[in-house]
Amino acid sequence: MAGTTNNATLLRRELLTRMARFLRTRELEPNIDRIPIEMRPKGYEQVSRCCIYKDRAMLRYKIMALLGFNIEEETDELTLLSEYVRRAFKRGTISSKPLTVVDMACRACVKTNYVVTNMCQGCVGRPCMFSCNKDAIEFREGRAHINHDRCVNCGLCQKNCPFHAIVYVPVPCEESCPVGAISKDDQGVKHIDYENASIVANAYRPVRSAR
Repeated sequence: MAGTTNNATLLRRELLTRMARFLRTRELEPNIDRIPIEMRPKGYEQVSRCCIYKDRAMLRYKIMALLGFNIEEETDELTLLSEYVRRAFKRGTISSKPLTVVDMACRACVKTNYVVTNMCQGCVGRPCMFSCNKDAIEFREGRAHINHDRCVNCGLCQKNCPFHAIVYVPVPCEESCPVGAISKDDQGVKHIDYENASIVANAYRPVRSAR
């Protein structure tokens, strides 16, 4: 199972471990707000994103999801995690939406799926540029560049490049969804089609035999 482990899995495991320890000693509510700070203390160098503050924010949202709250329904960013713990113990059911999107993380994904690599030869024919009907291909210093503000991800540049210098970069969540329930808006933020997502959720529910 070593091949299935990555840093995201380790982070989730550490969060669950810390929460479980506090839950066992009935100290989850007074300590839960310190978990992101303790995992990313001041001076921490191995940050996953731009700074420890964004790392802490992402850990906070992961904790919210582990408590059963849909991040998209957050109305006040200043609400403490301890308040979510109180709400979790008082509620009767968890959110009807089993999946949630952390929009802060989504904005880090690629805006366009096609990237020009250093294999570009700056050929005279420039078929990539002439095949693009959105004028999204620019040549600078003898190499092709994709204007991400104009690119519509049609893939014509990749198909017409004779040197295979343009590659398709998939967005992991979109590629892994078998029913196409995840899409990206103009701002690069992911949205979940919960009607389609429910197809996958129902497929993994245990089947009870009739007696």
